[in-house]
Amino acid sequence: MALSKIEAPSLDVGPLGSRNLLINGDFKISQRGDYTSATSVAHNQLYVDRWVVRLTNVTANIQHILGSHASPNYPYKGSNTLRLTATSTATGLLRHLQRVEGFLDGQTLTFSAWVKSNSPNARLFQYQHDGQYRVSSSAHSGNGQWEFLSVTATNAATTTNNLYFDAAIGSSTFATVSITSGDYIEISEAQVEISDAPTTFEHENIGTTLQKCQRYFQVPFSRLVSGRTDSNWQGNPLNIFNTTRAFTKISLPVTMRALPTATIHNAKFDIAWNNTSRQLTTLPSNVYPDINALGMDLDNSGSGFIVGYSGHVDIGSGCHVTLDAEL
Repeated sequence: MALSKIEAPSLDVGPLGSRNLLINGDFKISQRGDYTSATSVAHNQLYVDRWVVRLTNVTANIQHILGSHASPNYPYKGSNTLRLTATSTATGLLRHLQRVEGFLDGQTLTFSAWVKSNSPNARLFQYQHDGQYRVSSSAHSGNGQWEFLSVTATNAATTTNNLYFDAAIGSSTFATVSITSGDYIEISEAQVEISDAPTTFEHENIGTTLQKCQRYFQVPFSRLVSGRTDSNWQGNPLNIFNTTRAFTKISLPVTMRALPTATIHNAKFDIAWNNTSRQLTTLPSNVYPDINALGMDLDNSGSGFIVGYSGHVDIGSGCHVTLDAEL
């Protein structure tokens, strides 16, 4: 069943607590980078945490718009929004989506969000991957103003991790539509709840949201990287176990969902031991990510490692690592 556009004042406040099944529905967390300026995107990639961009036959930019009490065009003063704008003209689809873990078979789910668009084909979708089952909200009017959309359906997924929630420009049957360069869909306060009707958006402490996001993606260390805050860059323990190799390990603040993929960017490690120091700029010979820590074998490019000695490693300027355990 698709619900029509409704006015915000008619929403039931509903019970307090963690009722929003979406993570980062108000776009407070963006660990991968700063997208506050329009940025070209690629198909099936994540930018702002937990939100995947998918494109069919079109190119697009993303913009993470931070709320301000001086900005009158948000549904609520101070809300963040996420905008996808087509940069080419085609018959296609323009999508922002989040996958939700869990089974939830037989549960009635309501997906709601504030939506602004210049396209009359902007909609919200629930998608249970098994059986290719999708149901859509009513369409946005395309007048470039904020409208509240919602869609309610009974979940029919038969396996876990197959629940998708899309904010998209597409037909009501999820077919491609005519998209012109400059067409956009912008969303704010996205929420999925076990309910047969939408309730007001649940605002969550930013620390809680960050921890939820870090279950899927995190940056365990970073040093002087544009758009990032320095973290874990200084004084990490180093143990030398042969003349050319030493081991360091960094514990993670949050246990990850699954064994993550580790990617080291701009390798630069400043190591010190026994009154000796050296900068290593080669990738570690071995990387050992697990759900709770990241271990690395650092290779000495010169002489001087003394077996059995301990030291420390600092992260060099411009270096950071990402751990990805997304669905």
